[in-house]
Amino acid sequence: MIEKVYAPNLHLFAFHLCKVLRDDGNNRVENPQKLWDNCNQILEKLHFSERLNLVDETFEISPIKIVGKLPNSEIPITVRIYPQCLYDSYALAFNLRRPEEESGKKTEEVSLNFFREINRDQIFLPKFVDSSLGQTLLITAFIPEELKQSSIEDLENLAQKCLEEFIPNNQQRPPLQNQGELFGSPIFEYDNLSQINLDSSDIHYCHILIWLFREHQSSEDFIDCYSEFIDLFFYRNKVITAYQQSLKQYEKAFNYYGEIEGEIKSLNKFLDLNITDKSFLKEEELKSLKQKLKVLSQQDFTYSQTLRNLKHYRNTIAINSKNYQQTLKTIQRKLKEKSLINYSQNLDFFLAFIDQDSQYFQERINDQLNYFVEGSTLVDRAIASIRGITEIEQTENQLGQEKREKENNYDLQITILAVGTGMSAGGITASSSGLLLSQNSINSPVKNFEIALVLSFIVALLSYVFIFVIGKIVKYLKKKKT
Repeated sequence: MIEKVYAPNLHLFAFHLCKVLRDDGNNRVENPQKLWDNCNQILEKLHFSERLNLVDETFEISPIKIVGKLPNSEIPITVRIYPQCLYDSYALAFNLRRPEEESGKKTEEVSLNFFREINRDQIFLPKFVDSSLGQTLLITAFIPEELKQSSIEDLENLAQKCLEEFIPNNQQRPPLQNQGELFGSPIFEYDNLSQINLDSSDIHYCHILIWLFREHQSSEDFIDCYSEFIDLFFYRNKVITAYQQSLKQYEKAFNYYGEIEGEIKSLNKFLDLNITDKSFLKEEELKSLKQKLKVLSQQDFTYSQTLRNLKHYRNTIAINSKNYQQTLKTIQRKLKEKSLINYSQNLDFFLAFIDQDSQYFQERINDQLNYFVEGSTLVDRAIASIRGITEIEQTENQLGQEKREKENNYDLQITILAVGTGMSAGGITASSSGLLLSQNSINSPVKNFEIALVLSFIVALLSYVFIFVIGKIVKYLKKKKT
């Protein structure tokens, strides 16, 4: 039996960052038009000649409508494209559908093969669309009359077959994660969120919803809240993207933490080998410490930036989670205003993302920050220790140098005093030697001169030695006393 559905629709909600806040005032991002370029490639793959031509980032444009047929098929389809600018991002809502009516008549049900035909070359999957903030795919279809009273288990089988036709490759198909009721009709959620971890933070997140309408009222309510659904999926994808980015920052922080620990271990080893109670650091050793201070300061700056980024992504998740919840309230209020039916329970399907996934993301980042805060403390202590050691060593080296200079000055003074005393004593001896020699009846002038010279030299030398020794003894006694 060939299973069929009535009026199937594919909705691609894709989001791309177009500007960021920077300190230098440059808020542009690289290739902000990428989403529009890839949308044009989708149109080309579907053999449509129409193209998006958007330049102004603050545009307001009416939906683009295209009527045609699928490639190699006679099945008429309608395409509506809704380009928007949401805050700091571009949003694309691309709807490809089989109309409910043609020429005033209800269209026939189509085979599930329809989903395979619209996704030839996997043009609607994240790898092809490649939007920086991710995407959500929503497939809707009316349940055939004979299956409307089927159990949710049987309808799950129908949804799974729709997915298998849309993504034939089993490796690319995300698993079923959630199922429930939305606006009175069963909805099934498939994603690969559980596969996103440290080893695969760059994985293309694939999020697909398959919504099988039991009644037309479900479709009408969805259409009435279409703009709110664009916002809802926008906030959801911003949360997912922020979490993926936080995983990258965690990996960086972990590596920086290891580098800091290695540098501190090297510092401790250096201090153990070179710092003692009786030694001073040499000039080259002080330079080495100052170099370590520079390295640790640079590492601390980079490390602090990484932790700041982690906090930024945590706050991004929290803010967009609140926006997500507020959008659900807006949908609920809008539905209550148009109908007496109470839809409060129908939106619980979307609350699981906030209560489970978003909460888990924030708690995990908090745990990471609590772990890494010790790294900043280690760096602060190491930098303070190095600065303290270098200041002490420099002070002690300066005092030691002043002491050595003082001792050198004292030795110089002793030497000058001894030389001066010796020369004075020698001069006195030389001048008085004539009288001494004349009293001893030595009449030879040459002989007298030689004897006087020798006597003055001996007296000068003895005086120099005496004064020098006395000075050294006094220095020793002072040093011993201190």
